[in-house]
Amino acid sequence: MPTPLPDLTEPVWTAKLASALERAAGSIGRLDARVSVSSVASPWQRRASWTGYTTALRAQGAEIDEIDIFGRECTINLPGRPRIPTNLNDPDALPSWQRNLTGSDARYWRDELAIATDLPEDWNRRPALLRALEITARHARADGSIAPWLAVPALLRSMRITQTVLPCLVIGDRALRLSSRDAQPIILRNLRSLTDHAAEGLVRLQAIEDDRLRAAEAVSNAHRPGKLIKLLALLQFVPVLSPRLVGQQLSITISGAGKLLARAADMGILVEVSGRQAWRTYMARDIAIAFGFVKRPIGRPLAPPRYVANLEPALADFDREMDEVDSMLARLGIDASVDTANA
Repeated sequence: MPTPLPDLTEPVWTAKLASALERAAGSIGRLDARVSVSSVASPWQRRASWTGYTTALRAQGAEIDEIDIFGRECTINLPGRPRIPTNLNDPDALPSWQRNLTGSDARYWRDELAIATDLPEDWNRRPALLRALEITARHARADGSIAPWLAVPALLRSMRITQTVLPCLVIGDRALRLSSRDAQPIILRNLRSLTDHAAEGLVRLQAIEDDRLRAAEAVSNAHRPGKLIKLLALLQFVPVLSPRLVGQQLSITISGAGKLLARAADMGILVEVSGRQAWRTYMARDIAIAFGFVKRPIGRPLAPPRYVANLEPALADFDREMDEVDSMLARLGIDASVDTANA
């Protein structure tokens, strides 16, 4: 006789589970509130989609790290990193998911997912995050592909758990596909995963916002900024850069791009991570630290940049440059215009 499938919305309630649910809801709520009003929501969404996509690939058994997707999407062969296996290198999968995430309409989840929708009468009175886990489990059992994991951010918005799509909130747990008798560990594990993803997403959002202020301050104080503002706006969306990529995107020589990157590195806005490569590679500082290319500073952390009124003109100029980069990437796609052979 087959083991009955547990309903994740009807757990055995314990203080541990209630606390985990509260932490997950709070962590997601804080991230959602910040992203909804942030000036850097667009570049954050772009980076967060790379993070979420990595989580989904790993849930399908792929041996891949987040930095590998970051490098691929920035068209950079990173030092010390193997090439992504060809069976994982579908050039259309991630852009297709990103387009679906940026759709303006938040469709009801039943219209999105081709799964059984027989629900108990008190369904809407059960905790929303547990309902999202149950729907994801049903979807994962019906579809063995990557799709159920990638559907989670849109599902959370459809269920009004979030006001905006948060692409980093992808969960991937193959146990959701199994007929486990004990749902408690599955629920706790996935609530912790959502909590951690949201907390990390908030840290990275803060880092991008700090970089925006640092960029505006650097441009404001520069004697001859030249293309510096365009480079720093590009960095928001493409946090891994090379002279070749910058030269092509900003229509300058590779030599000029190298000097521009070195100038930004001297300002502390990005760091060089080239290793022993013949060509130079740079990263946004927070990404370089997170992925282990640069050691985390010891001692008291650097004071975050402060907003001051006299930066407003520089911030306005920087935001316009970011809008132009955003439009360019939406129109062309970074892969469409960059040669990746020796980026």
